[in-house]
Amino acid sequence: MDYAKVKFSDEDLGLLDVPSDESLKYIGGLYLATRSFEHSNRISLRKEISPANLYLYLLGRFGPPNGVLTLLRKRDERVKRTVLWHYTLAWHKRHVHFICHTFRVDVIFGPGLEVDISSAEFASMLGRSCERHSNQMSKARAMVEKYRSSLNPLSHLLDSISRLMTRAEELDAGLVKKRAHPESLEDITWHHENHEKHSSAAAELSSCCLSIRMMSPVAAEMFVNLIIFNLFRSEGQPKDAKNEFKRAPIIERVEKLADKCDGFAVRPDKNSEEIRGFLALMNRRNDLLHGNINPESKVEDEFQVHDDVPTIMKFRSMFDRALGPTINAFPLEEAKDDHEIAQKFISYLLSCLEEKWRTEYEEMIISVDLHYGMRSKQVRALYGNEFHESIDPDLLQGQGPLPDWLV
Repeated sequence: MDYAKVKFSDEDLGLLDVPSDESLKYIGGLYLATRSFEHSNRISLRKEISPANLYLYLLGRFGPPNGVLTLLRKRDERVKRTVLWHYTLAWHKRHVHFICHTFRVDVIFGPGLEVDISSAEFASMLGRSCERHSNQMSKARAMVEKYRSSLNPLSHLLDSISRLMTRAEELDAGLVKKRAHPESLEDITWHHENHEKHSSAAAELSSCCLSIRMMSPVAAEMFVNLIIFNLFRSEGQPKDAKNEFKRAPIIERVEKLADKCDGFAVRPDKNSEEIRGFLALMNRRNDLLHGNINPESKVEDEFQVHDDVPTIMKFRSMFDRALGPTINAFPLEEAKDDHEIAQKFISYLLSCLEEKWRTEYEEMIISVDLHYGMRSKQVRALYGNEFHESIDPDLLQGQGPLPDWLV
């Protein structure tokens, strides 16, 4: 037996208790001063136990998290990105921290002799203790709400649009859009060497711009539906009223949004530039979506025809005639305009919401996941997009110099 270490048993686990307020204040103050916890050693739990079950166990036995890192989450973004919850518990004249990160739970034993226990042994003890405190865990389970995480189509759509726009701008910057008709061997050589490159770039540019123009109004409409999903006023309405409203024409949804939904501080003005711009955008999208043909919208050349023989009114260069239709079909500036209109529309609706909901929706717009509450029947963004392992350097002792980005 190593006499420099102390054993931890099932009995010790049962002796854990909530520290006094004075003790918590002292430990918290020490952490704020040093940004670390005095400790003898720590173990990490990852695969050994469900973090959700561990939380129910701690909540049932000791109440809500009381550690300083839980308090710091509310005002420190760095802590919020790396810590989910933190319990500080008393054990004899020492303390034990349970800190849940996004990828592991650290169990930190306070100053004193090193605790001789492995992660597997500690997890087994917790499992046995969970059985003994099953009634308390059942009560705790009634206090929490189950959520399901799903991919956020809006944020991924907006991200795709942004990436397409970046690529379109790169292509546009390197693309020759006009060139005089070849009149020398040098000109012919240039066409021979460059036509295929610029033709491919023009085709890709047009595809990017078309995608942006199709996707931008979809993103804006998706944001309208996200508002309806959370804020539709269901009280006193038929069971399928929300679904019927979500299926209504987009003009009706936009015009009646404040009538049908809670959460608006200001009623959206249907005559505002942002809403009128969005409705015009939807009309353009529908023309594309439904394959409407308007020969006057994209005039390329003028002809005169006699006996089915066309004669062009004015010659264009070989390069302009070959690439012009592709370049002009879906120009970058039109894609930028449509994208900007969709962004302004979303920003305008955000500005009309009450501050509480505006903040919620700003987070939902950028979150890669949406989190659906099974009880509330609402979606939220509970996690940020950055997941940090936040490994403490003292866990890596003996593994050589640490890179700057890890310290």
